[in-house]
Amino acid sequence: MQRRSNEIEEEEEEEDGRRGGLESVRESHMEGRSSGTVSMNGEDNVYVGVGKGDSSMEALRWTIDNLMTSSSTLLFLIHVFPETRFIPYPLGRLTREKASQEQVETFMSQEREKRRTLLLKFLQACSASKVKVETILVESDSVPKAIQDLITILNIKKLVLGIDKSNARKAKSTKGNSVPEQIMRSSASELCEVKVICQGKEIKMEETMVASSPSKSPSEQRLKKKDHDPFGCICFISKPKTNS
Repeated sequence: MQRRSNEIEEEEEEEDGRRGGLESVRESHMEGRSSGTVSMNGEDNVYVGVGKGDSSMEALRWTIDNLMTSSSTLLFLIHVFPETRFIPYPLGRLTREKASQEQVETFMSQEREKRRTLLLKFLQACSASKVKVETILVESDSVPKAIQDLITILNIKKLVLGIDKSNARKAKSTKGNSVPEQIMRSSASELCEVKVICQGKEIKMEETMVASSPSKSPSEQRLKKKDHDPFGCICFISKPKTNS
């Protein structure tokens, strides 16, 4: 993916009253590298995938209760959002290339605000538990692939993902294709300990998948790997607020 210079602009500071003292979520370009403010590939770091579903908050709460055992442990929230190819306007929508710069910038600003609002509830949960937290935002149309790439890029060792009850049932019947299942079937799962949380409890996704597909061993399932470019997505990291 080519970098678009006008796509991501650093967010302006908002009033502290609205922020409630929490970190601001700013989006700035970072292609597979740390911003320098934190060590993203520490052995004790824990990564949690978050999105709109309730299972994301359940996964985060489980992580805080079970994996944040040391004050030195850093928690990273991974949020994947889709690429912007169309810009809405009163009569329908335009391709990004045909929209005016003003239309693109207005829409992108609205989307950034939606992402910030979504992430604030997760940041609040971390703040209430006094957990050190950073956010990683990735632009990609494939959530599983984006997370698989991050596992390789950042050398992630501990990853927690939420799954709802419906998708958990599908996994048992071999009909599921949820994000946790796709990651567990990929070669990335060999590099990282992946924990899957359903309704606040850890479920053994790998055992479920093996039981539902007895003709294939875990190693054979992981061999079904697609070639991918680990730098095919653009990642962003938040910058903690500091008191001057």
